Amino acid sequence: MNEEKFKTFLDQNKKSESTINSYIKSVKILEDFLGTHGKNITLDEAAPDDMRAFFSWGKEELKNVYRTFWGIKAYYQFTQAAELENTVSELMEYFQNESRLLREFPKTDWEAVDKLASIGIRTVNQLLDVSKTQRDREILAEKSGADIDSILELVKMSNLSRLPGLKKVRGRLYYEGGLDTFSKIAALEANETRRILSEFVESSGFEGSPPTEGEAQATITMARFLPEIVEL
Repeated sequence: MNEEKFKTFLDQNKKSESTINSYIKSVKILEDFLGTHGKNITLDEAAPDDMRAFFSWGKEELKNVYRTFWGIKAYYQFTQAAELENTVSELMEYFQNESRLLREFPKTDWEAVDKLASIGIRTVNQLLDVSKTQRDREILAEKSGADIDSILELVKMSNLSRLPGLKKVRGRLYYEGGLDTFSKIAALEANETRRILSEFVESSGFEGSPPTEGEAQATITMARFLPEIVEL
């Protein structure tokens, strides 16, 4: 790691001294992991699978692997290693979704949420794990008694939450604005996304703001990068 250049990059991005020190410490943890856990490779030789291996290790060995990944994500922004930066973002959202509750989504069908909870399905990742296909969702509806349409809505909201920034209100905006799948989002450019959602907010009175073009582009980039894990 070129520590001085990385520090300059972080300083230019208006990071505080404490954040800079924390980020550098995080990158050094990854650097040590890559050098001592079999592969003996550098930060810049790492591949997506190495990030996944570090994530698995960090969940067991680190106090807060999610916080550690903030610094690592910034490092790969600095080196312009887009695939690694996106992989880190994917893992960070997965980590959050392990504890993100279905009932946190706005305008949720509470009855369906309660019925799913009664059979042990409470979090985003739990739902995505058991509802990948239409048949999976039919079985889940039969088992829980939850309405199949409500389950599909929760699955779509859960899938959208794999994208950075699309959790509560913003996720609901994309859903209600018709951009409810990765394929629909990935097919657009940032200016189109902003226009569609701005027009929806204005016409519907939706209580939330449309994304900036920068925010929309970040969402599109990840929608194009992430694998589809559910059939919608």
